Amino acid sequence: MKRQLTTLSTMNINDKRSIILIIAGLLILACYGGHGLSPTGQNATDSSGISGTVKFIGNWPDSTFQVIVVASKSYPRNITDKDSLYDFISNELILENIILSDTIPMNVDQYNYTLNLKPGVYEWILIAWFPDIPEYFKGAKELGAYYSNSDSIPESVYVPPGEFVENIDIIADFKNIHRELPFFKK
Repeated sequence: MKRQLTTLSTMNINDKRSIILIIAGLLILACYGGHGLSPTGQNATDSSGISGTVKFIGNWPDSTFQVIVVASKSYPRNITDKDSLYDFISNELILENIILSDTIPMNVDQYNYTLNLKPGVYEWILIAWFPDIPEYFKGAKELGAYYSNSDSIPESVYVPPGEFVENIDIIADFKNIHRELPFFKK
């Protein structure tokens, strides 16, 4: 029996996106240079980033795969469907405009974090929840983001060279996981 070879030209668009996301994720992991969480109070004279406290509200779902801090240089404005959101995330990951932390320990009520970042403006600092499913990235939801007030768009954070911006505190609410698209507030 002859096997048919699957090529990019014969794949449907969702399979192509999945492959792109997997490749982007592997590239990030391969290039990861310790830019994740580090102990608070670390001597950061030669580096820059943000630090703060994540306060968790509600019970951690049993279906939790991981929860991480995410810093994005862009905020996904005017996205109305999952394909556009996946395209945004894929492009931002490839351009290294999204920085992911290490995994936050499960079932904590609060967590102090430090995230090393390159200097610049970050428009979206959020806590992302990933479900324990085969394509967990597709099930990602925002638990909360950094807002300086009750605005619907997160507050941008400027990270100066050689400095850490403190008090980037975030409420992560398991009772209010954004279940529908968009998975973030508009």
